[in-house]
Amino acid sequence: MKRTLSLLAIGLMGACTAAAQSTASAQAAASANSNTAVQANTSGAKGSGSGSATASSSAVAGTAAGENSINLPAGTKINASLATSLDAKRSKAGDDVEVRTEEDIKQDGKVILKKGTHLVGHVALAQARANGQTQSQLGIVFDYAVLKNGRQIPFNASIQALASAQSALAASTGADQRMATAGGMGAERGTTRGGLVGGVTSTANATAGATTGAVMNTASSTAINAGGSLDAATRSSGAVGGLTSTGRLATNSSGVFGLDGVSLDTAASTATQGSMIVSATKNVHLDSGTHLLLRTNVQGQ
Repeated sequence: MKRTLSLLAIGLMGACTAAAQSTASAQAAASANSNTAVQANTSGAKGSGSGSATASSSAVAGTAAGENSINLPAGTKINASLATSLDAKRSKAGDDVEVRTEEDIKQDGKVILKKGTHLVGHVALAQARANGQTQSQLGIVFDYAVLKNGRQIPFNASIQALASAQSALAASTGADQRMATAGGMGAERGTTRGGLVGGVTSTANATAGATTGAVMNTASSTAINAGGSLDAATRSSGAVGGLTSTGRLATNSSGVFGLDGVSLDTAASTATQGSMIVSATKNVHLDSGTHLLLRTNVQGQ
C-alpha cells in the first residue's frame, strides 16, 4: 500500500514538472515572437522616416535650385546705370563694379529681373594713359545678380553701348519739350476761330490729340540721333543707335555716346578681361549714373 502511494506521488510530481516546462516554453516563444515583431516595426518605421526625410530634402533642394536660377537667354538686352564711378587711373583690378537695372526684364511674359536689380562685377584691367602707354584701358567683367530675396545667381554679360548721364538727361528733356510743343499745337488747333461750330472744333481736337499721341509713341521707341549732346562729334567711331525719349539706350545701339574720346574695343574684349573701354586721348572715366546697354552671354561661361 505504501509502495502504491509512493508511485502515485512520484507520477503526480512528474506531471506537474512537465506542465511547468511546457508553460515556460510557451512563454519564451511568445516573448521571442513579440520582440521580433517590435524590431520589425521599429525597422520599418525607421525606413519610412528615412524615406520621408530624403523626399523632403529633395523637395527643399529643388525649391532652392529654382530660386537660385533664372531663365535668361543669351542675347537678352538690359538697360542699366552705373552705381559708382570708375577711373582707369584710380581703379585697380579686383575692384567691385555695380550697376542697377533700369527696367523690368521679362521672359515669356514673366518678370525674371526686377527694375533696380543689382548686377555686380569687377574690374579685370585698369590701365592709365601714362608711362608710355598709347591708350587708357578699363576692362569690366560681370559676375552675379542679386535677387530681391538677397540670393546671388551667376550673371554674365558684355557691354554693348555706353552713354553719359548728361546725354540721357538731354534726351529725356528734349522729348519733354517736343511733347509740350505738340500739346500746344493741339490746343491751338482746337481753338474756335471765326465762329467755327462745335462739331468742327471737336474734330480738330480729336485730330490734334491723335497727332500728339503719335509723336509721343514714336519718341519713346525710336533712338534720338541728332541734336543736343548726341551729334556725330560725340559718338565713338562706328557707333549706331542712340537714346530714346526715356533716356535709355535703344536696343539696337552699339558704341559710346556723349563720352568724347572713349570707345568700346570689342576686338580686345575677352572672357577674362571683360568688356574693354578704351581711350587714346585721356584716362577712361565713367561717372556714377553712366548708362549701359548690356547683352547677356551664355550663363556660366
